[in-house]
Formats: sequence, C-alpha cells, structure tokens
Amino acid sequence: MLSIFDLVGLIGIALSIGCYARVQWHRDYAKQMSYSILNFLSAVLLGVSILHNWNLSSFIGNAFWMLISIYGIYRCLKYKRVNQQSNP
Repeated sequence: MLSIFDLVGLIGIALSIGCYARVQWHRDYAKQMSYSILNFLSAVLLGVSILHNWNLSSFIGNAFWMLISIYGIYRCLKYKRVNQQSNP
C-alpha cells in the first residue's frame, strides 16, 4: 500500500518527467513561466517525500532544483516587466 509520502513523491516525479518531455517536444516551452513553476512544484513534492524517507543526496539535488526553478521564475517575471515597459 502506498503511503501519502510515496504518492506525493510519485506526483512530483510525474511532473518533473512531464516538464522534461515537454521541453524536448517544444523547445520554447522552457521560456514559459509555467515550466519553472511546475519544476518548482515537482521539486517541492519530491522534497516532501524525501523528508519522510531521508536521503541526503536527493535532498541536495532537489534543493538546487528548487533554487534553479526560482531563478527561472524570476527571469520570466523580469522579462515580462521589461517587455511591458518597452511596449506601453
């Protein structure tokens, strides 16, 4: 029987694989805000699972995945703001 932590982790990995597959099929998808948000969400969900079944290397990998995703969200917001200012 799956625990709630396993289920959360499975949802997280499904999101992560789905995002990666979408990037391979549609290269411009990585420039969209939804890509970074879904990557961040998948890392959070995997992090919840990892906290229950502790694994240091997986935790570190997910922490960096979250940081990189936050940077991607920041870049999307910055790009959107710059475009709005130059095209009033």
